[in-house]
Amino acid sequence: MLCAAGAVVCAGTAAVGLVGCRQEGPGGLDSVVVAVNADKRATARLEHDGYPVQWLACTGKAEDPGVTEKGSPRPVTAVGVDCDGRTSGGQKIIVFGRVTGLYDDSCVQGKFTAKVDGKTVLTASVLGDCSGSGVTNGGGGGDKPTDNKGDGKGDKQWQGGHHQSK
Repeated sequence: MLCAAGAVVCAGTAAVGLVGCRQEGPGGLDSVVVAVNADKRATARLEHDGYPVQWLACTGKAEDPGVTEKGSPRPVTAVGVDCDGRTSGGQKIIVFGRVTGLYDDSCVQGKFTAKVDGKTVLTASVLGDCSGSGVTNGGGGGDKPTDNKGDGKGDKQWQGGHHQSK
């Protein structure tokens, strides 16, 4: 296991093995779990939208939650995610965002943007299917679902969107 100061790298739908040194606090988001799930959900969404993914590699970095008045670390409530990959046709894929909630294995909540060859193909507040899932990490709340049309009429199964500079 290699130490990457709170970062994790995932490729395809399986973790590659760079795992952050810092464990997240109880009830907080875990950057490893966030990166793996963001990879899975972004791949599924891109393929659903007609962009066959050859590979996608995601990194997750926990945002510093600070400490309580008594000096105890607060639970991590947000993880920045950056993904790079290629479509089966060789087009460059980037997905970036800020994850604020995970729901089982089926849903990643936050703000996400996906670009294929520099063109924005998706902005969303949720990736995956969040219907009927219970919170397993992080916080709830979220924005109105959006889709790649930008009209705010995202469907309930495929929702998602945000970026740390790329």
